[in-house]
Amino acid sequence: MRPGVVVIGVGNPYRRDDGVGPAVVDRLRGAGLSGVTLAESDGEACALMLLWHGRRLAIVVDAVRAEPPCPGRVHRLVVPWPAPPGRSAGTHATGPADAVALARALARLPQRLVVYGVEAADTGFGPGLSPSVASAADRLAALIIGEARAAGRAGTRA
Repeated sequence: MRPGVVVIGVGNPYRRDDGVGPAVVDRLRGAGLSGVTLAESDGEACALMLLWHGRRLAIVVDAVRAEPPCPGRVHRLVVPWPAPPGRSAGTHATGPADAVALARALARLPQRLVVYGVEAADTGFGPGLSPSVASAADRLAALIIGEARAAGRAGTRA
């Protein structure tokens, strides 16, 4: 198993709120997270599997749609084994849900996988997050710092 934690920001920063994943990773860059790899991805399944395979903890952040919408609301999912029924409602044609299904079939899931979905307000063309999603990115970065540090401490005791 590869040591440490990986945080993967999924999305396109030039599609407004779809860039919330990379925006959270940007907020984490100066946090001094020892043993944590920060990565950005377009959500392609094989790329995600390569980033998280063999990790103690993988945290994925992506924009999601929900009905009724509440832009900026954060959803947290710890990926179970085996898979629950249903499909996620991400903003990409394929993405983390497809990567999880494929990784499960190929035994390429990390030891623990946490997915944070942030409800998007605007996924039109252009840079910049809507105010509610930018606020959520700030809150989520703080949560992830705590989760990654806790996982790092647990890993040093293992």
